[in-house]
Amino acid sequence: MIGILLSLLCSPCEAQRKMRDVFLQMPDSLLPYLTENNRLDFLDFMDSGMKAEVHNELGGRSEMLSLSDEMLTLQVSHAMKVVMRLVPVAEAVDSCQQVICMITTYGTEAPESKIEVYSVQWNPIDVSTHLTLPDGPYTAEFKEAPQPSVGLSLRQANMLDPIANEEQKKEQSWLKYIEWKP
Repeated sequence: MIGILLSLLCSPCEAQRKMRDVFLQMPDSLLPYLTENNRLDFLDFMDSGMKAEVHNELGGRSEMLSLSDEMLTLQVSHAMKVVMRLVPVAEAVDSCQQVICMITTYGTEAPESKIEVYSVQWNPIDVSTHLTLPDGPYTAEFKEAPQPSVGLSLRQANMLDPIANEEQKKEQSWLKYIEWKP
């Protein structure tokens, strides 16, 4: 019995991690809007088939929109959305063959995304290790790709230009598809 317990403690990631477990271990400092209790409530509501909505630390409402073993989506506020996905890596990071890729999108009129990568222990990893990102502002979203790859779609962020009409904004935007480098 002691040997089994020690083997579990020494190799915390022999099995693939599940997003719900990683989400519960997320440090409050990475999403200060949400407390550990908020995260627990999200999961309880999702498990019960209820709308997963909580009062956040800024007095607003946050909602978990989706949760699977590999991915989750949060509408943290009306102007902030977070999507997290567990993705495979070739070389173990913190004794695990997965890392967390987190896309945070800010804004409504002129949204802009930020992509961050963490180990499953929430240690930051240089994003350029796995992705080649554009220099300018962009919005990002995950796209399905052939397994075990993960794709991301990047679109040039439309800057707030009161003079530009919708057609001009479309002409200015570019769309890139990039794949995760395990």
